[in-house]
Amino acid sequence: MEINPEGLKQYLESIYSGNITDVRIQKLGEGCVGTGFSLDFKVNGKTQRKILKTLFTENLGMDHFSDRAGSLLLAHSHYAKIPNHIASSDVCGITKEGEIISLGNAHEFFILMEEAQGKDMFNDFQRIAKTNLLTDADRKRILQLSDFLVTLHQEKPSQNKASLYKRCLRNIIGGNTSIMSIIDMYPKDVKWVSKEEINQLLQASIHFWITHRFNEKRLCHTHGDFHPGNIWFKDAENFTLLDRSGQTYGEAADDLTAFSVNFIFYSLKERGEFSGAAKEGFDLFWKNYISKTNDTEIVNLAPPFFALRAMVVANPMFYGDDFFGSPENAHKIRSSLFHFALQMVQDGKCDLDNIETYF
Repeated sequence: MEINPEGLKQYLESIYSGNITDVRIQKLGEGCVGTGFSLDFKVNGKTQRKILKTLFTENLGMDHFSDRAGSLLLAHSHYAKIPNHIASSDVCGITKEGEIISLGNAHEFFILMEEAQGKDMFNDFQRIAKTNLLTDADRKRILQLSDFLVTLHQEKPSQNKASLYKRCLRNIIGGNTSIMSIIDMYPKDVKWVSKEEINQLLQASIHFWITHRFNEKRLCHTHGDFHPGNIWFKDAENFTLLDRSGQTYGEAADDLTAFSVNFIFYSLKERGEFSGAAKEGFDLFWKNYISKTNDTEIVNLAPPFFALRAMVVANPMFYGDDFFGSPENAHKIRSSLFHFALQMVQDGKCDLDNIETYF
């Protein structure tokens, strides 16, 4: 995607009252689904900074420009509906010539949003697993985030419950960002899992969908992508959320698995097993949530959501062999993650007290 600098300046002049100068755009980096840019400019001499994000043009159901438009328009509409989330300013279209225009004639799209302050939580997970130490500050943050989800998930929709819940469960298996779409991104000659094992996972997931799709009473307000890269702490206690994904309402297990799979992932990477401080943090997060919501049923809904997150962190497009230290170690950990997913979905529940048995 290329943006015409003069077109960007004209766009900024259309939404800000004043003289726009010193417009600069710089690539920040790429995540799992798109690319982020910093946009710096001045309005009447006063410096402003926004974050501009575009989506990749293939995989994860984003192959058509209309897919990307729909995803960004939905994000723009519901960022403000969740506490602590960064604000979205606008969604814009980009022509083939790089002009920024109304959406009717657009060829590509971006979302313009506020800049998050602080640091994400990836380093926290890696440190906990590497040092095998859970500090008091770590426990406080884990409980704070678990409590946040307790409160968030209390909100229920007033209509379309049955339809939205079926869609939520259907999407986790074969939607845009699903077990199927993530596996479709794996290399053709994947070595750490067989075609038969992939088939077994998908068959078990379909059985899950058939079994649970009428459980619409569980539909609740969710973030939809509650992983460490979307949780930024500005200081010891204050955090900001980024990139809530999917629909406003979904299954609570989606948020809990997105966060807690990282205890497993980093523990396998750093220690070769799921144990110690990582297991302690995992247990603290889940048991606090269940004790305060009395949602004991959630362990029966968690398996395919854990499977999706395990497929994501095992994907070499997101974490290459170098991340694991060697191709041999990468193969071993990816294989463990897949069998964790397969065993749990086949079991039909997440046995929190004996989760190590799934590896």
